[in-house]
Amino acid sequence: MPNRSPMGLRKYQNWNGSRWMYTREQSQWHFDPNEFTNDYQPVCQFDGDWDFSVEKCMKRVQDCTWATRNHFSKEPDENKKPMYSATAEEMDLFKVGANPKQEIFQRAYAEDIDIFQSIAKHFKMTDVDVKFHNQRPGQTLNLHIDNFAGRKERGNSFKEIKADKNPNAMRRFVVMLDDWKYGQVFMLGNQVWHNWRRGDCITWDWRDIPHCTSNMGWDNRPMLQITGWTTDETHEIVKSGSFDNKVKV
Repeated sequence: MPNRSPMGLRKYQNWNGSRWMYTREQSQWHFDPNEFTNDYQPVCQFDGDWDFSVEKCMKRVQDCTWATRNHFSKEPDENKKPMYSATAEEMDLFKVGANPKQEIFQRAYAEDIDIFQSIAKHFKMTDVDVKFHNQRPGQTLNLHIDNFAGRKERGNSFKEIKADKNPNAMRRFVVMLDDWKYGQVFMLGNQVWHNWRRGDCITWDWRDIPHCTSNMGWDNRPMLQITGWTTDETHEIVKSGSFDNKVKV
């Protein structure tokens, strides 16, 4: 259960040594493997020429583990700090016999890439993070439920933020930057997303839906991750979401 700091001014989460169990307890999802549900929401399909931008980001990427996934920043001070969540996340892996130091993806900052900023603006959010992900062959991100550990509002701590009480206040979108290739998997709840097309964008209920990704193929899987505080316009975009919605950038 959440607890208070010695000053009694801020609430902090208590994971009791397990990110997975803590976030699962907060989730409203059914966790029934035999029940089919629609666990992600198509949003739109972006159309644009971002090949050069992908190449630029690929020159910046760093291989990340759970503990080092925030060490991609252009801000040197951020890269010196260990992720506050790393101990509990690595312990989850250790308990099941997985490698706590396994590589999960490659990441780079992308806030300075114009076309990626244009994509991010489409969602009408505020205080937006724009991150470039690549999952190269052999990298796997284990099943988890989001908690936006890297957001600046958390201050690299267990401090609660507004989105913990109101999940609709924040949203994450992902945009695939290349066509699906064999061996690439993005699983959300009881659905497996594959056969995506370049520019396909989805979102999901971040507080509830467990998800994981893996690249078991032979090709890179570049992706854009966009997170921010929502507006009424954001909610309308999600409500009317479909891959048939074409967005030129």
